[in-house]
Amino acid sequence: MNIPNTLTAFRIVLIPFFCVLFVMGPQYYPYAGIVLVLSGLSDMLDGFLARKLHQETELGKILDPVADKLTLGAVVISMWFVYHRNYPWITLALAIMFLKELLMAIGGLVIVQKGKKLVKAKWWGKVATVVFYASMIAIVALNIFASDLRLDLIVPVIALFAAGVMLIAFVMYFFMGLKILRGEQVSGTIDFEKEKLKKAKADTAK
Repeated sequence: MNIPNTLTAFRIVLIPFFCVLFVMGPQYYPYAGIVLVLSGLSDMLDGFLARKLHQETELGKILDPVADKLTLGAVVISMWFVYHRNYPWITLALAIMFLKELLMAIGGLVIVQKGKKLVKAKWWGKVATVVFYASMIAIVALNIFASDLRLDLIVPVIALFAAGVMLIAFVMYFFMGLKILRGEQVSGTIDFEKEKLKKAKADTAK
């Protein structure tokens, strides 16, 4: 069994559970928060275990960013649905997050369609993901345990901070994508053709 790919698939399975629990109301926020924590932990562990256990696969390299984007999109839409009336400014932050992931997905498709190589997640992308999860978990936790605070100010600030970090990551990926499209050498790219040839040679050797 490929443990990293199983964790990534588990993250996708968690998406509808979070959405349903979160929109059902405040009494279900703790359970939605637990699901979100599990999703974040699986996101951190799958890449680490893939390298540690030497279980990196082509499927995993494709499935991981797909799971990231589906999770982020679902969380952002759920957050907007529940919180946009209480915290109007959160709409701006969530829109930035959603557009960032949408444009990243479109950019990745353009790069692949032109026969270029995809870029593996860089450190700034990983930082943005960690900040996103931490911020969303903090917002849920504050609405459970700290309703007496000025959440109308605190929640939008947390969301806008996360959106700012994600926007910086997007800009850095954007310029990297331009380099790839111009044919420049970029470190940490995924060459799917080379991966297939390597796998074919390994299978032949067996």
